[in-house]
Formats: sequence, C-alpha cells, structure tokens
Amino acid sequence: MLTTFAFSIAYYFIGGMFVLSADGIVLNQRHIVSASYPATIVKVLVREGDVVTGGTPLLQLESFEMVREIAELSVRASELAVREGELRGKAETIAELLPLAERTAREFNDTVARLDQASIRGLILAERRDEALTSNFQATERFAELAAQARLAESELRVVEKTRRIASDAISKMEAIYNEGRISAAAAGVVGSKLPVPGQVVRLGDELLQINGGKSYLFAYLPDNYLFAITEGMKVDVRAGNARSTGTVEKVLPIAEALPAEFQNMLRPRDRSRLIRIALPEKHPFAMTQKVSVRGCAAGWCWVR
Repeated sequence: MLTTFAFSIAYYFIGGMFVLSADGIVLNQRHIVSASYPATIVKVLVREGDVVTGGTPLLQLESFEMVREIAELSVRASELAVREGELRGKAETIAELLPLAERTAREFNDTVARLDQASIRGLILAERRDEALTSNFQATERFAELAAQARLAESELRVVEKTRRIASDAISKMEAIYNEGRISAAAAGVVGSKLPVPGQVVRLGDELLQINGGKSYLFAYLPDNYLFAITEGMKVDVRAGNARSTGTVEKVLPIAEALPAEFQNMLRPRDRSRLIRIALPEKHPFAMTQKVSVRGCAAGWCWVR
C-alpha cells in the first residue's frame, strides 16, 4: 500500500513529464450557413441532427430589400434597353443620311468652284454666286452635324450597352443570391443544434445554422511539463467513458491556446497549452465537441498500433 501510494504521488507530480496524458475536444469540419442579405425567416425545413446532402433545402427566407433592389435594377435595365434601341435607330438613320449629305456637300463645292470661274469672266451675277455659296455652307454644315451626331451616338451607344450589360449581370447575380429566398446546403453533413425560428429577422452576415461534416479530428492540449517528443504519425489511444478509438497525430501546432473552462484547474492560474491535432477514423464512437482524453505513450514510446 505504501508503494502504491508513493507511486501515485510520484505520478501526480512528475508523471506528466514522461507519460502522455492530455485532454482534448472532438471536432468536425463546420460549414457555416450565413445570411447573404437582410431577411425574415419564413420556414425552417430541417431539425437539429438531420443528415443533409449538398442541395438539401434548409430555410425559406423573405427579403423585401432584395425584391426591391431586383425590381429597381430591372426597371433601370429596361430603360437602358429602350435607350439602346433609340440610339441604334438614330445611328442607322444617320448612317443612311451621311453619304447623301457628303455627296450634296461635295457637289455644292464643285458648283461653287465653277461659279467662281464664271464670275471672274463676268458670265453670272454676283447674287447667283452668293446663293450658291449659302447653299454650299448649309450642305457642309449639315454634313458636319450628321458626322458629329454619328460619333456622339456611337459613343453613347457603347456606354449604354456597357451599362445595360452591367445591370443585367447584377440582376442575374442578385437573383442567384436571393434564389426566391431558398437556402440550400452547400455540403453534406449533420445539422447543428443552433437553428433560427420562423419570424426571426436576420441581417447580412448573421449565422443561420451550422452543418457539421467531413473528417473528424480533435485538438489535444499537451501538458506544459512533458519531456518526450510528440511527432506526426504517432498512434494514440482516445477515450471518453467506455468509448474508445485510435487516433493519429496529424500535426504538432506551433501555437498555444487557453484550455477550455472544463479543463481548467480552479486552484491555479488560467492554463495555456500547446495544441496537437489528432485525426480520428471515419467510424468513431464520439459525439461532436465531446471531451476526451489522449493516452498511449510513455517516454516517447507509443504502444498503440
């Protein structure tokens, strides 16, 4: 009895230096479903613990803000489409008139040149020549105006086309985001315990629910006074009550973190310990966020296989 007592005392004070004895928490990869826009919860289509796959309907939302934004963008896109049609019609009309105006201006230039020669010889009256000059000026002015209108219409048409495409893309993206208020699972997993309720108002970025899926792992908190090496690939024994499984050390993290409240010793200052990440097999008996203990190594030698 004295030997056992002495061994127990020695293990209590220095056992952590030579024997792996760490606490940990079982975790899974989590997919957070957040609100992409301000909305009101209409329906909750799943319950905690439900197994879902990618595309499974989760929630039905209603957002007046999103409907209004989509409607306003649709009106703006329609206005731009009408303006684009007007500019195309104008550009086509100018394209038809421009060659005729150019020809008219050129013919009047030729006429004025001939009248200048005739005026020098005294063959025509000055009034006749002045009328020809006025008509030539008007024809040239008309041609210049049409050319300027063509360039302006083409430039404005490019801007309107680009703006309309941007508005159409924005509408498509907003409709895809809103999806008539339907929220579906992006990955397979198990629905967490935190769920919204119908009538709840959510803001942009608010967490709606969690989907726990993917590979299971745990973070174990190494004792501060251990003297043995923990290396990647080590097999360790993971236990919680009568549940047991074998884990594999994936990584010894170069960070320390405060122990959760349930691991803290109330008689000592708040502990911080180095973390190790341990992978669990696909089928294991532990629940999500369950507290477990890690054993199986002494003085660097691990007997778990």
